Amino acid sequence: MNDLVSVIIPVYNGAEFVGAAIESAQTQTHRNLEIIIVDDGSTDTSLQIVHEYAAHDARIRVIPQKNGGVAKARNTAIEAAGGDFIAPLDADDLWLPNKIERQLQAMSVAGRDCGFVYCWWASIDPAGKVLDRSPRWTIAGPQFEMLFVINVTGNASVPLFRKQCLVEAGGYNPELAAAKSGGCEDLEVALRIASRYTIAVVPDILVGYRRVPGSMSSACDTMWRSRQMVLRNILPLRADMTPALLRRSDRHFSIYLAALSFWSGNLREAIRWGLRSGVKLPLLFAPHILKALLKPRGSEKTQQVMRPGETIDTNAIPEPLLPYDRIFAQR
Repeated sequence: MNDLVSVIIPVYNGAEFVGAAIESAQTQTHRNLEIIIVDDGSTDTSLQIVHEYAAHDARIRVIPQKNGGVAKARNTAIEAAGGDFIAPLDADDLWLPNKIERQLQAMSVAGRDCGFVYCWWASIDPAGKVLDRSPRWTIAGPQFEMLFVINVTGNASVPLFRKQCLVEAGGYNPELAAAKSGGCEDLEVALRIASRYTIAVVPDILVGYRRVPGSMSSACDTMWRSRQMVLRNILPLRADMTPALLRRSDRHFSIYLAALSFWSGNLREAIRWGLRSGVKLPLLFAPHILKALLKPRGSEKTQQVMRPGETIDTNAIPEPLLPYDRIFAQR
């Protein structure tokens, strides 16, 4: 497939990382790209940096706007996009070079009923060091209920969307940020699409998801409120959603927040969110947490660094601290 893909990059005070994000888009093996960067009222040097990249690459367009939040910035880029496919990329994340090519191939195989293709990802630190990998999700097809329980897309930089489906879904919801409950905008749009279309997966690591201290994903209470708003918005789409499915979804998200707290070293919060998930899930996770606590320092595999335009040995990436996919199968 040589379709035009519109890469959309929202940036707000992202001077430290946005250049690397742009370069990881520029160096894709699929060359038929346009890269639309929306500067959301940055007060640092982000706008100057992205203009410098645009001056040397005709595929890049820069759209400055007043600060309105990441959802509005992404929607501005979607409106300007000319491609049949939309690939969101957050300004602090990275793509491996064949990310778009592999996802387009999967989209072609899945057919016209496929709304988006996701992939696996690796967590990286601010220096680009690879920390661990995502679960090995292989959920595909008509999977709205499964996506309702567990967000297999993981983060905003993972999916490749069919633009028509993204527009039909209404784009990203800016009301979450307006209510000070931002963080799950990408989950809501994925659920809206999955309620009407199938999904597909590339079972390989193609994205570097950067863990930055103080980022939205570490604000667990805000994430919980954001997700509750998303569920209220999504429920009217499907009359077959049962209270049992809602409880199951809440339990698994509580475990996800417990894992975020544990990774950040906040054991009290990890326990609090773990207890909210009931009894069975914490018992399944307990052996893995104990193993992580007892693991000798320096026992990790040689750490790789993810850089724009370079490949990494995805088979050598450490397993996630909590093997969520395997535990999910035991639930």
